[in-house]
Amino acid sequence: MQNDSKKPENETPGWYALKVFYNRTEAVLDEIRNLVRDCYVPGRIVASLMFVFTTPSDLELIRRDRYERLKVYTHPGTREACRIPEKEMEIFRFVTGIDDKKMTLVDPDALHFKKGEKVRVTDGIFKGAEGYVMRIKGNKRLVVSIQGVAAVATSYIPSAYLEKMENDS
Repeated sequence: MQNDSKKPENETPGWYALKVFYNRTEAVLDEIRNLVRDCYVPGRIVASLMFVFTTPSDLELIRRDRYERLKVYTHPGTREACRIPEKEMEIFRFVTGIDDKKMTLVDPDALHFKKGEKVRVTDGIFKGAEGYVMRIKGNKRLVVSIQGVAAVATSYIPSAYLEKMENDS
C-alpha cells in the first residue's frame, strides 16, 4: 500500500459526491472500481447518489470519461469538486446505513440552522450521530447533511436522547 502522507496536498485522497444518472450506480461502480479506494451508495434513501474516496486526479478521470453518466458535485459557480470532510461522511454513512423506514430525504438547500442547534444522539439506534434537530410533521427528527449534496431526516428521536453540542467556530 502506498504512503499517502508523501503525496502532494492536491493528491491526497478524499470523499467526493457523484450524481449518477438513470440510477446506474452499480454499472458506474463497476467501471470506476480501479480508480476509487472506497465507495458508498446510500441505497433506498438517494438511489442516484454515490460517494467515492479517491484522489483529485482520479476523480478528474472519472469525470472526464463518464461525463454523460454522472456529475461530480462542485462548489457553486465553479468546476472545483466539493471535498467532503471525513467526519461528515462518517456520520452520514452511519445514519443512512441504519434500516429506518421513516428516514426521509430533505432538500439540503432548504436547511437554515442557527448556531448552537447542533446535537448529538446519546441513546437509541442513532446513538453517536450528530446533526441538527428539525420538526417534521410535528416530530423532532435528527437531520444529517452533507452541505450542498444531500440531507436526511431520521425517524422521531425523543428529546431525552439529544445532547446540545458546542459550536465548532
